[in-house]
Amino acid sequence: MDSIKPRGRPPKTGSKGAFLKDIRLLMYGFGDDLNPAADSVNVMEELVTDYITEMCHKASDVAKDRKVTVDDFKFILRNDSKKLARVEELLHMEQEIKKARQNFDVKDIDE
Repeated sequence: MDSIKPRGRPPKTGSKGAFLKDIRLLMYGFGDDLNPAADSVNVMEELVTDYITEMCHKASDVAKDRKVTVDDFKFILRNDSKKLARVEELLHMEQEIKKARQNFDVKDIDE
């Protein structure tokens, strides 16, 4: 019983702080303080990063030897109707934005 095992996970390298600004703004938007506590933001960032990583690993498992596609993520979310509906909505909006950009002609502005 001499050995003490470290708690938690080993620190990650690379993406630390990638979502801090966005998470801080989201927390404020959902009713937190304008400048939420740094440790709260860090915990939220860790949760978001873990969720994204977990979803990517699951999608990779579904894809097996082929490239991961959007359909792999949809398959993972098939039992969570709210998340799946949000994915569908975002994909639809992406298509609408692409169509709008194609229809938009920069030459019309110059005239």
